[in-house]
Amino acid sequence: MILLLVGVLTVTERLSKPEASVNDAFATVSLSEPLLSLGQKQHLNPLVVHVHSATKMPSSPVPFAELKTRYFSFSSQVTMIFISVYEMI
Repeated sequence: MILLLVGVLTVTERLSKPEASVNDAFATVSLSEPLLSLGQKQHLNPLVVHVHSATKMPSSPVPFAELKTRYFSFSSQVTMIFISVYEMI
């Protein structure tokens, strides 16, 4: 659903694992216009990163400020970062 913030108008997601008595489900969200206005996009400059695999992750949470200074080398103009992690089987 994060893609709605960067201009995608329709997103369909599937339940990642069975929950209670629901074995499988799809949800679709459709917008008639972009969620963010052009001005909001320019001000917030959203960036979506899809991580398909990660190794050697820290064993405890790391503050975003530390991540930003140690690991990210992209423009400081990015003010919104959305990271979605897909578990690969």
